[in-house]
Amino acid sequence: MDTLNPIMTPNPEKTKDLLHDNYDNINRIKSANEYIPRMTKQMFRFNRSHNTLIIISITALIISCQGDSMHGSHPYTNRLAKSSSPYLLQHAHNPVDWYPWGDEAFEKARLEDKPIFLSIGYSTCHWCHVMAHESFEDEAVAKLMNENYVCIKVDREERPDIDQVYMAAATTLIGRGGWPLTIVMSHDKRPFFAGTYFPKESAPGRMGMLDLLPKITEAWKTQRAEIEGAADQIMHALQQKTPEQTGELLDGDVLAKASSDFKRNYDSSKGGFGSAPKFPSPHNLVFLLREGYRTDDSTISNMALHSLKEMRLGGIFDHIGFGFHRYSTDANWHVPHFEKMLYDQVNLMLAYTEAWELSRDPLFLQTVDEIFAYLSDKLKAPTGAYYSAEDADSEGEEGKFYVWSWEKLQEVMGDDQLAKFAPIFGLQKAGNFDDEASRQPSGENIFDIDSGSEYMVLANSKEWAELREKLYQLREDRIHPGLDNKILADWNGLALSALSRAASATGKSQYSKAASELATFLRDEIMRDGQLLHMPESGDNRIEGFLDDYSFIIQGFRNYYETSFDAEYLKLAIQLQNTQLSKFWDEEGGGFFFTETGDSDLFIRQKEIYDGAIPSGNSIAAENLYYLGRLAEKPEWERLSRKIGETFSEQVNRAPRGFSALLQIVQAQVNGTREIVIAGDKQNLADARGVLRKFYDPFKLTLYRPNENFDLIEDISGFLSYQKAIDGGLTVYICQDYACQYPATDLPALEKALQETF
Repeated sequence: MDTLNPIMTPNPEKTKDLLHDNYDNINRIKSANEYIPRMTKQMFRFNRSHNTLIIISITALIISCQGDSMHGSHPYTNRLAKSSSPYLLQHAHNPVDWYPWGDEAFEKARLEDKPIFLSIGYSTCHWCHVMAHESFEDEAVAKLMNENYVCIKVDREERPDIDQVYMAAATTLIGRGGWPLTIVMSHDKRPFFAGTYFPKESAPGRMGMLDLLPKITEAWKTQRAEIEGAADQIMHALQQKTPEQTGELLDGDVLAKASSDFKRNYDSSKGGFGSAPKFPSPHNLVFLLREGYRTDDSTISNMALHSLKEMRLGGIFDHIGFGFHRYSTDANWHVPHFEKMLYDQVNLMLAYTEAWELSRDPLFLQTVDEIFAYLSDKLKAPTGAYYSAEDADSEGEEGKFYVWSWEKLQEVMGDDQLAKFAPIFGLQKAGNFDDEASRQPSGENIFDIDSGSEYMVLANSKEWAELREKLYQLREDRIHPGLDNKILADWNGLALSALSRAASATGKSQYSKAASELATFLRDEIMRDGQLLHMPESGDNRIEGFLDDYSFIIQGFRNYYETSFDAEYLKLAIQLQNTQLSKFWDEEGGGFFFTETGDSDLFIRQKEIYDGAIPSGNSIAAENLYYLGRLAEKPEWERLSRKIGETFSEQVNRAPRGFSALLQIVQAQVNGTREIVIAGDKQNLADARGVLRKFYDPFKLTLYRPNENFDLIEDISGFLSYQKAIDGGLTVYICQDYACQYPATDLPALEKALQETF
């Protein structure tokens, strides 16, 4: 009888080449969900002459993930019922005897000599839930899993450290990854099989769990030596992935190369880059805005402005309830993958803020306001923090909450209004998009605006405002997508940066108030004895902060200082920067590890630089070190910032478009920064900021030297000791590399000086 070895025994040198040559693509898949459903093909044969099993072909099904809450009741309860994770709780009543990640599971596997079946996903992951409904809720599959494996569930958002390591293992084994991530490993955490989604039953070209599980079990029992050897080689390959030597300094050449790469992939018709699917990737757009400004080349910044406009008008934006969906399944921003993630909202909010500062296009400011309205409506917690995500699915169907039949629209609008608005939003009787499976008209509609329409007139009309509100209230009566109410430190750090930047750029109190509430929450609930947690502490659940938590909260506190000018938060940013250096910095190879020194929970410390769905922790750490080095007069931090770029220079130079967040700090290093010091009382501060808002300069730093209670900020930046208010009145110093122009002492003089400088 033929059996299956679910292992592709890796050649160490070829594996290193795979990781080297496909670094950009691998990490693009891993970090950004930038992949689409593909056919799974797993064909295996038994090589009797060598008494080993080899894989003929493995092409993993790669599916980006959304999902909804599990529905229905079950006669089973497992250990996940004690978890606080929304994702784990969704599996608490599976017949699978799930364990959370921990010593109990690994000890059981050791004592019973069973492999670990590790399943990693997240609560809004559609294909995670498809696999759950098909397999993990099925008693026959559960019986195979319970009898032959110790089964562990992990929430990738709660434990990104675990996800990083085993996603890297997946890309080593099969060249790709995705969620749900399926790993089979030994009790000492060494993986030997990887895949993504598996159905219950096999189909042509697709192996199912009922066939897969027994074959892995047989291989575990009869071919342990081959499994152990393959696991060792995988471990070796993963350990070779982390850069260990310093490369070359990143400079203007890599910026020019990145711009050229973007130009080659730019869609001049609908914006964005490449073909379907299209992802927002806000850090790419911010890089282009700044590079166009830095080089005075509007063709570069216009790629970003055009993309942002098309995204806002397209179906990827929710025209009824606001906020952006995860990505577009087509090249025209029309049909979205419907989940809404916190990190997308806040990073796009930042991009639209900066686009408005540069262009003064009212559509961009409107979009900032609408994203904020969505955050306040759906994702804001009573604490002032923000929840993680809204699901794509409701009632077991992706997008059902968001789409409209022609009949329903007719019922709500009436014939006259429908005739007026249907052409603008592309609404059709047969539906305006095709069903993905059948390729037939879906019968449903997505609101999507033709950029050449008369939208801007109607969008600002009372008629559309009233109609949108009517549609919104009607939609609110539907069964809602699931809400992931997990509060993550890193994503909320990103939110603080976005809110702070919006407050600084617009002067609107709504953003200042929200930023203040969030900053207070992060200070009081996420900081513990000068260190960070990954999530608010809940009972026995305490997860120490990872690299991203430190990078994004330091950035958030730094940006919050520049809108509130509360020196306490600048001091906290500096304190946390010192802590981050002590916990995560690689003294030998440069750059930051994702997990802290001495963390023994995993067999390897990952070091990431790819800027995927969100910027990498190393990229934002490089930004923090550079700007805090300028603010606090710490040139050694500026050197460490450049060191990060040098450490990863080989990867960056090979494919610079994949590292746009890191390149933003290279832009600042090449361009140089300006330090704007406002001295005087609070009214002087408000007046000066009103003038500053008229000018776009993404590389400026703003500090405030009050007339009174100066001690705290003076302790941070001795530079400010000399920037005093003249005669106690408004005084603004415009400096570069700590060399300052003659100060402006009234608003006309300040505006003139800024015009000449910017």
